Order: sequence, then structure tokens, then C-alpha cells
Amino acid sequence: MKGIVKAITVSAVLLTLGACSTVKIAERDEYVQPKWYANCAEAGSEGWFWWKEDYAYACGAGESIFQQAAEEQMYAIAMNNFAKRINSTVNSETKLEFYDQSKTTKTLISYVVKDTSIREHLSKETGTYKYQGKFYTFVKLKMNKQVFDQLIQEAKSAKVSANQ
Repeated sequence: MKGIVKAITVSAVLLTLGACSTVKIAERDEYVQPKWYANCAEAGSEGWFWWKEDYAYACGAGESIFQQAAEEQMYAIAMNNFAKRINSTVNSETKLEFYDQSKTTKTLISYVVKDTSIREHLSKETGTYKYQGKFYTFVKLKMNKQVFDQLIQEAKSAKVSANQ
């Protein structure tokens, strides 16, 4: 009886350890970006022939010695990229000053992004690797274009209501 209990216990432990398998994060020799990140489109269509659907995309990247911090950065940046396009104002100023034979240029660009409703981003494409002791993470979020356009209209309506 002791042998059966021992065999069942060992089997249960081995099954539990097998279920807790790990994912190894690749260590790279150089900094790289996934092609889909480097060429991140803001909008596009997916599907076949007449079953195509339009989407809005937003990408983000994170970098940290902590994997979770890098992931949170990439999501925050991608969501901020959606928010900027939905509900932001841009203030831009460039000054050129000439003194005798020298010229100085100063450019200031600021984005103001108010609290923005972002919902129904559907899926994500991600990539993570480690380089020189830091984690580098990349994400591409996708949202149905109709939802994206609806969020823009909601933000515009809220601005009009606030200005009245």
C-alpha cells in the first residue's frame, strides 16, 4: 500500500512540475526591432477577398532590467498612441534666431492627451528579448476601425459639450 501511495505522490509531483514549464526569453547580441513593429501602420485591412475588415493599430515598446516593467511600458505607450489619435491636441512652435553669422533653432512640440476611453482592442502581437541585461518588449494592438472611429466621435462630442 505504501508503494502505491508513494508512486501516486511521485506521479502527481512530476505532472505538476511538467505543467509549470517555463518559456525561455532569447538573449540577443544586438538591439533589433520586429519588422511588424518597425513598420507599424496606423490602419489597415485584414482578411481574404470580400471578408476583409478594417482595423486601427497602435504599437509600443518597453525597456527595463525588469521584464514586467518593460511589458507595462510597452502597453502604456501603445495605449497612449491610440489615445493621442482619438483625443489629443497638439501645440507646436519653432523659433529661428539669427545672431550675426550664427543661427539657433528651437522646436517645442507638446501633446495634451486628456482622459480617453479606449475599449475593445482585440488582439496583440508581441516580441520580447534580453540584450545587455535589459528586457526589450514590443507590442502591436489592434482595434476594429468602426470602434476606433466611434471613440473619435465620442471624444469630439465631449469637447464640444465642454466648450458650450
